[in-house]
Amino acid sequence: MEQHNGTQLYGLNRMIATLRMGLHPELKGVSLKQRLAMYYVTKESKMTRLGEEIYTNTFTPFYPSTAYDRFLKGAVSIANGIPTPVVTNFAVTPKCPCNCWHCSFADRAKQEVLTLDVMKNAIRQVQDLGSAVIGFTGGEPLLRDDLEEIIASVGDRSMPIMFTTGYKLTVERVRRLKEAGLKIPVISLDHYQPEIHDQGRRKKGMFDWALNAIRLFREEGFYVAVSFVPNRELVSDRAEIFKIIDFFKTLGINDMRLTSPILSGHLTSRHDRLLSKDNIRTIYDIQRKSSSTPGYPGVFAYDFFEGKDYYGCGAGYTYMFIDSQGNVCPCDFTMLSFGNILNRPIAEIWKETSRHFPVPGLSCYANKASSVIAAKAGDSGTWPLNPEKSLAVVTECPTHHPTKRPEFYRRAGLSPDMATHRNVTQPRWG
Repeated sequence: MEQHNGTQLYGLNRMIATLRMGLHPELKGVSLKQRLAMYYVTKESKMTRLGEEIYTNTFTPFYPSTAYDRFLKGAVSIANGIPTPVVTNFAVTPKCPCNCWHCSFADRAKQEVLTLDVMKNAIRQVQDLGSAVIGFTGGEPLLRDDLEEIIASVGDRSMPIMFTTGYKLTVERVRRLKEAGLKIPVISLDHYQPEIHDQGRRKKGMFDWALNAIRLFREEGFYVAVSFVPNRELVSDRAEIFKIIDFFKTLGINDMRLTSPILSGHLTSRHDRLLSKDNIRTIYDIQRKSSSTPGYPGVFAYDFFEGKDYYGCGAGYTYMFIDSQGNVCPCDFTMLSFGNILNRPIAEIWKETSRHFPVPGLSCYANKASSVIAAKAGDSGTWPLNPEKSLAVVTECPTHHPTKRPEFYRRAGLSPDMATHRNVTQPRWG
């Protein structure tokens, strides 16, 4: 069996690393209550030492780094009720060789409008707002010839990650991406059987490209993750889905994003695709087994962390998505927008967005609002909805509970007052 890149930290080694990270200057002045709230969620993630860097998951910059410093500042801000886009994803292209069954981006416009200069300027703007992790997705980002220049423009203020199918990836491209500053590649992989993976991606050969990408990135010393989207039938077969997790272990990957089907794109009106309560219990079991068992990859299961018992839904509060047309959305899956970066400063659009998402929700807003979003779109087929229709959606379907908060925020002391953030001084971002 191939071994993981890096060393997973357990026992005393993890305790020492946790103490060092807990003494970070950005946490000075943070209350004991907030520290305990942070520990409540971080204990569910693995720690992996890769050279001099420590990784916990694909949503957190490696330690030590300037991006990690800024991430902690953002974590303190959101715990205090200040909406901050700690993570921002860009769809750098709508082009893709696949047409995946679950694709949330399938119905978007296909024009290329984000030039290199526009991308660089947008990256600076989201960094000024506090983004410590910047993801590049699509479509397939490898189809952009200037992807390395885009990634290089991130610098050390944020940690760049990339979501890819691995399509036509070469060792030369991997080395260029590494030189540009890419830190975490996330490769789409849904099964151990090539034909099943390719069928879901609706393109033959994608399994081989995915495994090739994992091998190349590992050989270059990356912290490597996979993105895994199981359907309801697969999750219902516990033996089979755990067999896939064992397969991921043999690949020597470091991390896994386990994303359940979300009502967006191809699945906007497919409520039958949602996981059952029994399915979600299986996802919880995968999260806990993988996180606690040496040798298995770390896992960030959306159903686990983005439910009411942990972070909840951070769309429009801790998270921002900018699509390939420049539309600013609460997240990759919530097909609403309150502005476009080609027309307005991102700070203005974020302020408007977070006004409608002033605190985290208790569950995935894309799933909660999908029927309303579909009704407002009608037969237009235009995604995301424009600001007027987006406002109508959030008015009809509230983004959050009026008094309840996800457990992390409850433990951190976030007030039920929806306007809490207006009474707290906005931090300055370096």
